[in-house]
Amino acid sequence: MRWVATCARGLEEIVASELASIAIPVGSQETGGVTFQGGWQEGLRANWRLRAANRILIELATWPAATDEELYRGARMLVERASPPPPFASEAASNSGSSAPPLSELFFPSQTFAIQATSTASRIRDTRWIAMKVKDAIVDAQRERWGKRSDIDRDLPDVALRLRLLRDRATLLLDTSGEPLDRRGYRAISTAAPLRETLAAACLLASDWNGRGPVVDPMCGSGTLLAEAGAIALGLAPNRLRTLWAFERLPGFDATLFESIRNEPLPAPDPAARLFGVDRAGEAEVATTRNLEAAGLQGHFRFISGDAFDFDPPPGPGLLIVNPPHGHRLLDSPSEWSRLGDLLKQKYSGFKAVVLAGGASRGKFLGLKPKRRLPVWNGPSEARILVFDLW
Repeated sequence: MRWVATCARGLEEIVASELASIAIPVGSQETGGVTFQGGWQEGLRANWRLRAANRILIELATWPAATDEELYRGARMLVERASPPPPFASEAASNSGSSAPPLSELFFPSQTFAIQATSTASRIRDTRWIAMKVKDAIVDAQRERWGKRSDIDRDLPDVALRLRLLRDRATLLLDTSGEPLDRRGYRAISTAAPLRETLAAACLLASDWNGRGPVVDPMCGSGTLLAEAGAIALGLAPNRLRTLWAFERLPGFDATLFESIRNEPLPAPDPAARLFGVDRAGEAEVATTRNLEAAGLQGHFRFISGDAFDFDPPPGPGLLIVNPPHGHRLLDSPSEWSRLGDLLKQKYSGFKAVVLAGGASRGKFLGLKPKRRLPVWNGPSEARILVFDLW
């Protein structure tokens, strides 16, 4: 099967490296995603292990769709031409570990479904219209073939479909994740402008940190960077707390295969991981403590209430990782960035440092030359992941 691991723009290289690290052959890097080939074993492992990806999708079909008629006809043909499932098709698919569910099983009227659509550089641009047109094609073909149609369930469908229209070509994908993979399940409390878990993990992965030594976030907010660092150091799967997956509702889901993947050991470079969160905001202590406890990191973290510039870090080597507040949350001025750069040079000698730099300057006034500079998108805002070796 051809799979797609979607991600925030700028993180394609990080996701491709993650896939390679878990022995999944990487295909192409596209804007907002990385393709790979494999069966259910690879797809389930990607869902379970990838830290920087948003969703894991299967490509079901692709066809030219420059007009409403072409879009409708291509989607309808998926149901019209789907071979009827052989006896015990679901069992055969799950036992093989490689076959996709037959389209007839995915589109049989007993399955609920929902469609979300995107459109880029195409003549048809209204995404609601695109989704409705594809939905109409599927249910019209179902009625003609089976005399009944599927129900639409936008909240928890059996089959979650995504239609991507790119340069007048439609691609229909099957979402095997369900909730986005950044919803780890440990965020009990949020503070202002919380950082997405997948981007926090990408900051760590971009640094090539070895997972050892103390980790300091001097402006920790709700503790997301620390939670992701602790998971890497202790060898915890990023999505270990999730209880609901879209692939569990698909025909032929192999629970035994998934359980074996869940039980695969992950590298644990530092079982005695030490995490230090510093913040002067009153709500940060409660948020960080609750979130890191929910992440299973009790006994591995310490919160220090105070200013980042007054904290004396433990001896290195270690990792400093920070998402400095900017815009209305901090004066986004050269002097503020310069002050942060001085802090890194004066107090964190021997550390590796990662700065997620947003705002107008994106960290160019830190006064340090980054070892790596990775442009990324933090929601609607452009930012930079900056990596430094501090000596």
